[in-house]
Amino acid sequence: MKKKALVPAAKKALAVRAGKAVLEQLPVDQKKLRLAAAVLEKVDLKRLGVVAVSGAAAISLAGSALQARMTRAALRRELKRQLAPVNKKLDELEEQNKELRRQNEELRRQLKTRG
Repeated sequence: MKKKALVPAAKKALAVRAGKAVLEQLPVDQKKLRLAAAVLEKVDLKRLGVVAVSGAAAISLAGSALQARMTRAALRRELKRQLAPVNKKLDELEEQNKELRRQNEELRRQLKTRG
């Protein structure tokens, strides 16, 4: 049982040592090197993975939302273009309706004055 518990700890220790070895090769001052090594020791790779995955998911979701918005805008433009003749005809019919109502009222007034 203890061997299984030691294996992840040993792997983590080796990863930290490897990270420190890489940092030691970089041309940085010792204060920055110690700070970087401390950060490496504190990094929890599972948390880092969760943050990275959730960031990728958020970016993917934002991309999907943008794509949907663009699709809706394109559909809206296309429908507006296709419905333009129908809307024009509707406006003409409304104008005719107003004119006919006006003529109807005028004829009613004339019939009242005669009768």
